[in-house]
Amino acid sequence: MKRSPFIVSGLVLGALTVLSVVRGADAQTAPAPRLLSVATLAPAGSTWMRGLEAWNRELRRRTNGALGLRIYPGGVQGDEREVVQKIRNHRLDGGAVTAVGLSQVHRPTLTFQMPGMFHTYAQLDAARAGTNTDIVHAFEAAGFSFMGWADVGFGRIFSRVPVRTPSDLRNTHPYVWRDDLVMPTFYEVANVRPVPLQLPEVLSALQTNRIDSFLTTPVAAVSLQWSTRATHMLDDNLSVVVGATVFSRQAVESLPADQQTALRESATQAHQLLIRNLRRDEDLAVRSMANRGITITTITDAERAQWNTVTAQTRQRLVGRIADAAFVTRVQGLAH
Repeated sequence: MKRSPFIVSGLVLGALTVLSVVRGADAQTAPAPRLLSVATLAPAGSTWMRGLEAWNRELRRRTNGALGLRIYPGGVQGDEREVVQKIRNHRLDGGAVTAVGLSQVHRPTLTFQMPGMFHTYAQLDAARAGTNTDIVHAFEAAGFSFMGWADVGFGRIFSRVPVRTPSDLRNTHPYVWRDDLVMPTFYEVANVRPVPLQLPEVLSALQTNRIDSFLTTPVAAVSLQWSTRATHMLDDNLSVVVGATVFSRQAVESLPADQQTALRESATQAHQLLIRNLRRDEDLAVRSMANRGITITTITDAERAQWNTVTAQTRQRLVGRIADAAFVTRVQGLAH
């Protein structure tokens, strides 16, 4: 029997209506996932980015895809000062930053980055564990949620000429992060005039010979490609470079309770794993320097004593500028 075109049209319209209702029901039962935006200077493919990506996968798994991270690597959201400001203005939910960024929220975090403060990771771990409650509360009071510490590594001097003593550094043009409140004092004590730059400017400054030395970690030097412009690395850990991930407290507290729990628990797991991986990669990076055409400069005890004098004087000058004497003394006591 031949059906009327009106009947066919009615059947099609009915089917579409049913499909629309079904899809509407699905949309109600499966809302779009919430994505927390996180910015970092870490380049794509680096240890830090792999750690953030692993955290994202675990967070999505724990929440059945309801919550995840949208990660912006490589400084595309600006330097750390700008990232922290965007978090304050709710243009970003969080950032994975170094102590330079953390100090924009709570300046005493720079205490952990004072030159010569730590010589081993055991000392660093003890100091962070002993002050963790204070740090978390300080960030909460400032409107941030502290999600976990992560290492960047021990900073060493890279250069295009051998640098064995502080006086040798005077023959170079070192980079200093424009927003850093620690290293300018170090160079001041060493009687060295550094070149202030934002971190994304460093590689081009090395390529154009505007600078010819820098203090950073071996992993960072490789990840940021700075190591391609150096020929020597000082075999002495002058300072530890720390980092952490922070979120807007408002962004975290706007989540349902179960998602807040998943976020914090997965954050703890991810940062513990990231610390282990970064320390492993630091050892690998140091061993790879010879293959990268970089000579490791081993110094004598007498030469190391000269560096220790500079770092001690630097710490003395920084007391009261970045943290009060009581907090600095407490960190030192926990580390030794």
